[in-house]
Amino acid sequence: MQNTFNTVAKAKLVSNSKLKTVKLVVAFNVHKTTKLNKHGEQVTVYAFPVQAKCAYVSGDLLKSHLKTDLANALAVAQKVARTTNIQFVN
Repeated sequence: MQNTFNTVAKAKLVSNSKLKTVKLVVAFNVHKTTKLNKHGEQVTVYAFPVQAKCAYVSGDLLKSHLKTDLANALAVAQKVARTTNIQFVN
């Protein structure tokens, strides 16, 4: 029986418009800050560490197969990061 931790991991999709691909980035040490947008409203912004210090970074996922590739990448990320509590942020 594998122990899973209930620590919340934050995830985001990083897109590469030139290659038409995205990457799934999962990290535990994400900092939450608030900034003003151009309309003067406060917006929550999440600052991720560099990819080398993240818990999991997938390879390039094609946008055409994103639904199936993302499901597979999430399953791998849960095993690698040893958590089932992954929260997507902007």
